[in-house]
Amino acid sequence: MATNDYEMSYFLPPITNKVPVTTMPLGEVAQVIGGEELAPQTRLLRSIADKAEARAYKGRSLPYVTPAGIFTYCNDASLVSHSRVLCIDLDGVGDVDGLKRLLIADGHFSTLMAFRSPSGNGLKWMVKIDLARADHRSWYHAVRNYLLKSYGDRLTPKMVDSQCQNLSRACFLCHDPEVYLNLGAEKPALPFDPTVWAAAGEPQKKPAATQSRPATACQPASHQEELARATAVAYELMRRGANIAEQYDDYVKLGFSLANGLGSDGRRLYHLLCSQSTKYQEAACEGKWNECLSKSDGRTTIATYYQMAKQAGVNLKDYCARGERV
Repeated sequence: MATNDYEMSYFLPPITNKVPVTTMPLGEVAQVIGGEELAPQTRLLRSIADKAEARAYKGRSLPYVTPAGIFTYCNDASLVSHSRVLCIDLDGVGDVDGLKRLLIADGHFSTLMAFRSPSGNGLKWMVKIDLARADHRSWYHAVRNYLLKSYGDRLTPKMVDSQCQNLSRACFLCHDPEVYLNLGAEKPALPFDPTVWAAAGEPQKKPAATQSRPATACQPASHQEELARATAVAYELMRRGANIAEQYDDYVKLGFSLANGLGSDGRRLYHLLCSQSTKYQEAACEGKWNECLSKSDGRTTIATYYQMAKQAGVNLKDYCARGERV
């Protein structure tokens, strides 16, 4: 990946300054964030207890970029070229480092950069998007819906503001020596359809269950939704440090469940979940996966995987959309 890819406009403070001073590739933006230049301003900002005062200080003291691309002026009409970058601003996050690790590991997206926000309790997450598949706003709503669906235990609609969809949205820079940068991000391992997710709408909380039978698996509307749900459950298991395939019988049962339920798309999840065991060997796991996939007969369904997750403490109701049976 060339170092001059993902170019965006760079603006000096205050925020009322709408004319950029230069164009900056994402790699150089990361250097600014990781360097010491903004350390004093960042420390002072995080020491200000009053929210209004802190917001005012940020606006007059920190530079900003327009992650979506190069602009002659900071408004949507002045876009010169799109950077192929989507920036998601996550505010009020309890475990910033934990969420950062989960999002970087999320197989549906190519994370280019992630850093702690100026306030200290949020995350700026930048991913690569394909504008041939959907426009910028559609991508924003698609990724937002996916995050709320898949990370509902960590994120609320307020934390992922639906009003941050505009092209010229400013991203304040600050000091973060642990900024993550991956300009050579590989193509996502798992499919993601921005059109489907943009149309899905914001996930709603399920009403109280009226059925007395125990929860098992949700009944999805599509393979895409099943894959998204299975992935979200897998990340929750990872977050809990749960090992659901320690015993050989479980190891085999999990393979057949994912193979029957997800087909070849279940491969990455199988490796991810089996890797929680100290017995994990990539080659052996790959061999078992191919065996499960080739002998798949539909008898061990995806419900088995969800039941294993439930026994490990995952609340399956958190991963069903409104109106779906569990």
